[in-house]
Amino acid sequence: MSDFKFWIDSTWSTIKLEWFFIVIYIGFRRRLPPFHYLWAQHKFITLVAILWLATVSLSYITSPYYSWQNSLAAMRYMETVSHFIFFLFLWDFFTHYSVNYRMIFTAIILSTLVIIGYFIYIHFTFPYLEADDLVFSMRSEQLVFNTHLHRIGYQVEATIAFTTAFLFSRKQNYLAFILIGVLFVFLLWLGGRAAILGSMLTIIICLFYFWKSISPKILIVFGIFTAVLLSVVLYFQLLNLEYFVHAIQKTLHAGSFNHLLTGRIEVWSLVLQELKGHWLLGTGPQSYFFYLGRHSEVIHAHNFILQFLGEWGIIGSILFFILLYHAIVSGIRKNIKQSAHIFPFQFSALLVIFSLTVTGLFSGIYFFQQSEIYLTLAFAIITTPIKKRFPIAPTSLYGDPHTTKSMISV
Repeated sequence: MSDFKFWIDSTWSTIKLEWFFIVIYIGFRRRLPPFHYLWAQHKFITLVAILWLATVSLSYITSPYYSWQNSLAAMRYMETVSHFIFFLFLWDFFTHYSVNYRMIFTAIILSTLVIIGYFIYIHFTFPYLEADDLVFSMRSEQLVFNTHLHRIGYQVEATIAFTTAFLFSRKQNYLAFILIGVLFVFLLWLGGRAAILGSMLTIIICLFYFWKSISPKILIVFGIFTAVLLSVVLYFQLLNLEYFVHAIQKTLHAGSFNHLLTGRIEVWSLVLQELKGHWLLGTGPQSYFFYLGRHSEVIHAHNFILQFLGEWGIIGSILFFILLYHAIVSGIRKNIKQSAHIFPFQFSALLVIFSLTVTGLFSGIYFFQQSEIYLTLAFAIITTPIKKRFPIAPTSLYGDPHTTKSMISV
């Protein structure tokens, strides 16, 4: 399967997933989100969003590397717009209904455990497959997973952050810590230093936050369980120790910062080189794929900041970072700790954003399908008004007095 077809198919699957939710939501509510309310209450942010979408469109149309008819670029552009629309509908859903966040987070954890189980099944069913090849290079078309398997690590990383919400419950914090231990050990098996770094920082933040409130017994159980599980993994030779030793040796004996970052400097430098003469609007969505000087196996910038800069230029990147900054700051100021039973899930959503963003400094975390969906969900959770829904009566918005009824109780 070629890279070209692979990315078109995977991007299209993401678009279909997002629009499946949108169509179901429209069918259920029989109304669109209150766009006129957003303009009335959030003029600045709405204007920034419109300008950003216009910039992305111009970047796509004026790209020096392809025409607007290029199928791969068109899919990336459609995906970008789809993410934005999906966020609006998801935000509207969370705003108008009391959502069972516990059920959503549990579904994410269970789905990840299913994938972990299937990965273990592959390992023991196909013993002739080398772990290193399976994880780091093999496209597993014949093994159902239509992706590089180490990208499952991004889902595992996000799930670790989502699981932290259950540390707030005294009845579930034992299980939550055990799950975090299982997920982290599995992530070590998968590999991927950027995902491991993001997950380690998430765990450190949680340990620091809960240090005084959680019983030392729980922390001791967590440490012992993780150590035992890691020992079992090593005993059955599920973890490629040679790879880790080799990675550590490469890190200690790196002759340059570029070697330390496994060639990332060259990848990042290419973006800046190709942006000459195109600084304002960039070179268009998915344009890194068409850079003549890129390595054949490198198809994105491996840094979300440079990815944005390369695709949308300075204008598009600044506008988008204004949106991200406003979402995080307004969410923290207006919503965090406003409602005790929602706070654990908002806290976890912030950790999801933090963890994936740290990883995104060295990888394409804002570029891959799994992480994009999880980031959209996390941003929707932290920006959803908790106590004050809409200051205008629902009837003035929709003419329907039952608009704010609860669909799923918390």
